[in-house]
Amino acid sequence: MHENFSKPLSPVFGPPAPTPLLFGRSGSAIYWLTITALLFGVFLADLYSPFGVAIPTSYVAALLLVLALPGAREKILIALLSTVLIILDYLLSPGSPGIPGWIPIFNDVLTVTLIWIVAGLGLRHRRAQDAMRRSEERFRALVEASSQIVWTADGAGNIIEDSPSWRAFTGQTFEQRRGSGWLNAYHPNDHKRVQMQWEDATARKKPLEAQYRLRRYDGQWRWTLVRAVPLLSADGSARGWVGMNTDITERKQAEADTLFLLDLSDCIRLASDPDELTWAVAVALGEYLQTDRCSFTEADSEKGRFTIHRDYHLNLPSLAGTYRLRALGPKIVSDCQAGHTTVVFDTSRDDRTATYSGYYQRIGVGAFAATPLLREGRLVSALFVSTAEPREWSEREVSLIAAAAERTWLAVERLRLNSALSQSEEALRDADRRKDEFLATLAHELRNPLALVRNVVSLSQASGFSEAQQRWGRDVIDKQVGYLTRLTDDLFDISRITREKLGLHKEHVELSEIVKTAVESSRPLIEERGHKITITLPASPVYVDADRVRLTQVVMNLINNAAKYTPDPGQIWLTLELDNGQAVLQVKDTGIGIAPEDLPRLFDLFYQADRSFTRDEGGLGLGLTLVHRILELHGGTVQAFSLGAKQGSQFVVSLPVLEKASQQEFSKEANTVFSNAKSQVRRILVADDFPQAAETLAGLLRQEGYEVQIARDGLEAFRAAELSHPDVIVLDLAMPELNGYDAARKIREQPWGKQVVLIALTGWGQQRDRHRTKEAGFDAHLTKPVKYEAILELLGNLSGRQRPESAATPN
Repeated sequence: MHENFSKPLSPVFGPPAPTPLLFGRSGSAIYWLTITALLFGVFLADLYSPFGVAIPTSYVAALLLVLALPGAREKILIALLSTVLIILDYLLSPGSPGIPGWIPIFNDVLTVTLIWIVAGLGLRHRRAQDAMRRSEERFRALVEASSQIVWTADGAGNIIEDSPSWRAFTGQTFEQRRGSGWLNAYHPNDHKRVQMQWEDATARKKPLEAQYRLRRYDGQWRWTLVRAVPLLSADGSARGWVGMNTDITERKQAEADTLFLLDLSDCIRLASDPDELTWAVAVALGEYLQTDRCSFTEADSEKGRFTIHRDYHLNLPSLAGTYRLRALGPKIVSDCQAGHTTVVFDTSRDDRTATYSGYYQRIGVGAFAATPLLREGRLVSALFVSTAEPREWSEREVSLIAAAAERTWLAVERLRLNSALSQSEEALRDADRRKDEFLATLAHELRNPLALVRNVVSLSQASGFSEAQQRWGRDVIDKQVGYLTRLTDDLFDISRITREKLGLHKEHVELSEIVKTAVESSRPLIEERGHKITITLPASPVYVDADRVRLTQVVMNLINNAAKYTPDPGQIWLTLELDNGQAVLQVKDTGIGIAPEDLPRLFDLFYQADRSFTRDEGGLGLGLTLVHRILELHGGTVQAFSLGAKQGSQFVVSLPVLEKASQQEFSKEANTVFSNAKSQVRRILVADDFPQAAETLAGLLRQEGYEVQIARDGLEAFRAAELSHPDVIVLDLAMPELNGYDAARKIREQPWGKQVVLIALTGWGQQRDRHRTKEAGFDAHLTKPVKYEAILELLGNLSGRQRPESAATPN
């Protein structure tokens, strides 16, 4: 039915008629001799024939020649020759008697006039034909330049003329196309629709406009826009049809690409999971481009590897896994690392991949296109689309792959950012909730010991409170004060760690000694619970670079944790061993276990798992957080394991070991002597703006035989010391009139003050506070609440010797 870009078959668009060879170069002399002979024959017949016979013959002969000859030059020459012969005929013809002389003249003039009129009309018609031919040639050139398929049909819609443009586009010959054979060039799925619409158009004599798929000569199906209009006669009947097929495949593909990207945008807009989004895009793109594989890969340039987590694969095995980047070829890798989209039509022939064609063949990649993603100049991901066989990737396909990759990565980044923000918000809400729980727990933990202390005080005020009850009351108060002290220490430690203010005094320590010390410190709790502890230590020493006090605190917390959360009686195993340059300490118990959902957050600040079994044990749940943070500061790790409730738990600590222990040198502060200490301490001055604190400490010291004075601020302490010259002055730091720092400096400026031992007794116990007291001239720094035994030990070290062994850090 429809034709291609070439010369139509109608007379209007048909090829120009070939020029007759009447006056061609090869036979022009013969033809001219023939024409001349004919004209002279007519002329002689006119001369010697009776009047009235020859003249019409010459007229007719001249007129016929003028009409028959095609060229303008030939028409003019014949007209001139006929004119000359008519003149000669007039001159040579004898006059006829009885006929006036003007009649032959008039007759010849009319004959000549008629001949030239006919010649002029012939020339005009010829010019019109030439103009029409030139117009047709221009139209044909325009059609061919625009790659249009032009065709014609008769009034009934049947193909009766050839169309070179149709033949050139489809490869159908006129014999294959004539009648309804043209229908075979259309896609089988379009046959019925094409036939129905064409029959309807020819029956109604209405123009047709539709889109069908037409097979090109190379076998490809191309979308064409068909327009056909009828040529109507005056009576309304169709003399014929003129139609045109326009190839709109690129336009259709562009429209389809736009729709695909719109669908992709909808998919991206509705996506909530980055991994599911990349998978959905890979499937959609692979199906749309009809490729064998499509996937988003993650690249690790530092390790030289790339990973495919999930891929779209059609009739081929999945390529999910981790591969070496260099297997793709150095040029391919460098192009991707530079951010260039890489297109390979044939992996076996492309210079960049030919050397590695065996590898590509093994994984079933014959052609591919890769669009990389760079972040901060590093290759982090790529969209990889491939086919098993070689493929000529079009510019449109490459652009579509790049557009899909860009949109997907932007969406993935947005989703990951939203997820991070959501997790951050959730973490903040959870932290706020746990903070509230922590404060409620703190209030509870403070009320319990304070209530016990108050009850003991109330009982001691009652009559009949025996000596045994007094001892019991003192033990209760001492235990609760110790508990509050540990609680306060944990809070201070957490505060220092969260503000990165916790200082470590690292030295080379033997880890077995740390373990033994921690076990001995925790043994009262273990024995109270009736637990059995099994300790396994290595035969050779294990040295680590660590803060002895903090590391002991870590091991104690883990042992105490096992003892508290194990029903009476239970079993605790403590094992120390070496493993690949790491000291591995394991604390295992037969306790209540840990729920799986609690394991990931067990070391979070303020987080507490279900502690219903040991609710009476109290505590703020800061122990494991301290363990985790302190080990981090030492370059170590801690992990928790449990099979679940009532299955026990296991904590594994890992620390880097030293290859060879070196002799630790003690600081000059720890080994220098108190040059200003007297051989015997007798007089002590206690200064504190909290009267009860000063009076209770003074009372305890007086019971030990010391002479004690009390001052209520720094200025009063300086004046009292100036008069009495005490051996030891215990100063609070935050006092009115003159604070402890300034009071110490002022005392040290005095000649008598250079021999006095200054001890700071304060609630400020951070490293910077100790540094300030040292600069102010203090010899020791004690943090409230301090055990009375620690004070006596410090004072005892001053008696009979020049210096206490550790005056800088007692608690």
